[in-house]
Amino acid sequence: MAFNCYIDESGDEGITCGGSRWFTVGALVVHDSLQEQARSMVTRIRNRFNLREDQPLHWRDIKKHDKKLYVCKELLTEKWLYILITTDKTHPYIVEAKGLKQKCAMYFYSVRLLLERLTWYARDNGNEKVVPTFEYRSNISYKGMTDYLSSLSQGIPETQISWNNLDWGNYKIMQKRQSLLLQASDCICGAANDGLEYSELGFIEPRYILSLCKRFYRRGGNLFSYGFKFLHADDNELLNLKKEYEWLNQMEAKTKPEGSHSS
Repeated sequence: MAFNCYIDESGDEGITCGGSRWFTVGALVVHDSLQEQARSMVTRIRNRFNLREDQPLHWRDIKKHDKKLYVCKELLTEKWLYILITTDKTHPYIVEAKGLKQKCAMYFYSVRLLLERLTWYARDNGNEKVVPTFEYRSNISYKGMTDYLSSLSQGIPETQISWNNLDWGNYKIMQKRQSLLLQASDCICGAANDGLEYSELGFIEPRYILSLCKRFYRRGGNLFSYGFKFLHADDNELLNLKKEYEWLNQMEAKTKPEGSHSS
């Protein structure tokens, strides 16, 4: 038995090319025993929206507020957990980090932090394996990612990944239309993005992500070191983020996780 982890992203990772302020990589975590049941929530959404078989459910394609609320409501009907790594690309730490400007570097580093947390969760919940499934991205070198993970497994550089709990040699790459749970992960990542990325008129919409917040990984009640990790933020910077995004305080206050797989 294992924890299946469906990894998606929102925003763009280019630091100096404009685009989104935020880049987010997140994973929907579903235990083997619950995977088929979890897929049913996406099937219900797809049927309600009359999507074609070859048409994936994309959060960015859902324009109406009530439809987004409906998606969040349906997502909460089944058991899953979420872990998210997000980065403010305008922060000086990121802008000045030369290594992160290389092709795929921010994505790979975000995946590294994500895998650390995924393996901690699997270790603490039955000492099981994590099996990652990545959404196919045409601009990613998957050979490069395999080489990167291989290097990490040899301790170059040292990480906190619990390698005994990661089946990294058998990770999968799938297009979103091929996986219902990648589509669910897309929606949760997109909901987080709506709470962080300002519209052209200066508005954000945190209600979607707040409705899902109890499904984020917390260890010892700690949300921001585990289930909602800001790559660029130390404790002081996290305080600044909570001032800018007051909804983060509401999210942190809801400390009892739902949908966990703890034995």
